[in-house]
Amino acid sequence: MAASPSSACGYVNRDATPCPHPVTGSAGLCFWHDPHATKAGLDVRRELEDLVKAQASLEGFQLQGAELQNANLTSGTTKWRVNLTYADLTRADLRGAHLFNVDFRYASLLKADLTGANLNRCRLRHANLLRADFEDARLEHVDWGNSILQEPEAHAARRAGEHGRARDLFIEAEETYRILSMEAEQRGHWNLSGQFLRKEMVMGRMQMDLWSFERAWSKLVDLLCGYGQSPARTIGFSFSFILVCAVIYYIFGVVAPEGFIAFDAGASLNENVWVFLTCFYYSVVTFTTLGYGDITPVGHLRPIAAAEAFIGSFAIALFVVVFVRRMVR
Repeated sequence: MAASPSSACGYVNRDATPCPHPVTGSAGLCFWHDPHATKAGLDVRRELEDLVKAQASLEGFQLQGAELQNANLTSGTTKWRVNLTYADLTRADLRGAHLFNVDFRYASLLKADLTGANLNRCRLRHANLLRADFEDARLEHVDWGNSILQEPEAHAARRAGEHGRARDLFIEAEETYRILSMEAEQRGHWNLSGQFLRKEMVMGRMQMDLWSFERAWSKLVDLLCGYGQSPARTIGFSFSFILVCAVIYYIFGVVAPEGFIAFDAGASLNENVWVFLTCFYYSVVTFTTLGYGDITPVGHLRPIAAAEAFIGSFAIALFVVVFVRRMVR
């Protein structure tokens, strides 16, 4: 039996407050939360604008295919943010809409048309942005968060053993990050474009076989330079590698002008610190290929020193390329 129109909607917001709108269908939900209720027509836009003016919560609203062209869903103040979290705006027409400061966290904007919309200062973290059209949209100071919706869902599916679904979600995430990277680049948001590009590459890596060479190489490139987006990673790798080699030289010893030096448990703390600093100095000049010749490796440390010099020259060249690329952009 259909619910009475006077009954309260069964939807409960995440803050435990019930939806105040009356039930209009047989599902125990109001017009706004009923996914089967048609949202086409200009009346929906006007009613939504009235709800925004009344500072009502729009959490979980089912607005699939809603005609919201030029809708004004802005609160007009930074003290209160329009709440469209968990809403479904799949294929919604939001061309030219005023969406300043709207909270779209965990919302679905799947294939939504946001052409020319004002999305400045919106929250889009964990939203489904697959194939959303951002052409000419304003995207200043948007809170993108650390991931879009598909990324954590893909990892959860993989942990649950649903590898087919996980792969599909990684493909969707890769496509979305690619589009976001291009949109950010077109607007001159170079740092943001680089972040999305790295995410795109990571999602591509997640689709590779776990123990494949391609995946291992992709991971190595990410660690070394963040797929060309992070000079800091190259610096961090270089310092870590220098430190590791210095510890090896410190343990096994090198030949300095004053003779063979190495860690000595019977020596004083100051003497051992001096020896370590000497080994660290040698590691630095080896990594940077300066090669003053005042300190030399012995025995089995020679291949390690040669490998450090080779890796050092590669890392320095990589840093220059990544750094210049960032500066040019």
